[in-house]
Amino acid sequence: WDIFSGHVHYEPTTMASGQKDITVYYWPIRFRGNFLKYILEEAGAEYTVVSDRSAIQEALGEQKAFYPSFAVPMVRIGTSFRCSQMPACVLHLAKMFGMVPEGDENQSLALMLLLNCNDMLDNITMSGGFYKMWTADTWKEFEGKRLSRWIEILNTSLLRNHSSPNATSGGSTEKKEMFFFGDKVSYADFAVLAILEGLIDEFGLSNLLQKHAALSTFYKQMSSRESVRKIWALQKPSNRSKWWPYAGGQIQASIEKSIAQLRAAE
Repeated sequence: WDIFSGHVHYEPTTMASGQKDITVYYWPIRFRGNFLKYILEEAGAEYTVVSDRSAIQEALGEQKAFYPSFAVPMVRIGTSFRCSQMPACVLHLAKMFGMVPEGDENQSLALMLLLNCNDMLDNITMSGGFYKMWTADTWKEFEGKRLSRWIEILNTSLLRNHSSPNATSGGSTEKKEMFFFGDKVSYADFAVLAILEGLIDEFGLSNLLQKHAALSTFYKQMSSRESVRKIWALQKPSNRSKWWPYAGGQIQASIEKSIAQLRAAE
């Protein structure tokens, strides 16, 4: 499939019974769109992705039939419901497919974690590159301070659900399935995966996880899930030049250039 042709139909491994038609509107990049796609694929949902610019603009302009939306990602369920804003889309899909943690407190904390991930996206891309681009010096400061702090928070959050000695003392966590809440996967796990995939696979920042064994194990385990591998097979084929962009545009180029300059200077 040519990612710029505009439409792709995902055939799931399993099919949810009684499911309404689901359409995801998003650009042909990974970034915020994967937060939604991970949930849909894990659920075995059949869905269509629309990424053609004119089709997206037409959908966004259709304000009478649906609640008004400003930008994508946007998800449409059947003919009566549509919403945008990545966290809202994720939460709606998670409720549809039973991927919300149990308990009121965990549900609030999972939402906080999702919003943290959304903040991280804005931090990493300087709010989408609307204001300025990265340089080697500014990225070095960001990676060493704010980004490292975010990674530490993610690791600490994960460990709150895994208080065994092996999980906290630096011992092996490879055999224990790691989730942020409870003992099964939730939308919060896929949100963190979407963040780490960009940092590690796209930008090569595996060093960020060197001091965080639990988060490193979590990333390896989530990366091996069948639903995730299916999406990545499409978006990240063996030929690296064919990969879908992560964030795309000038902002991704400035991140890559800054990191390359820093690595060359080491």
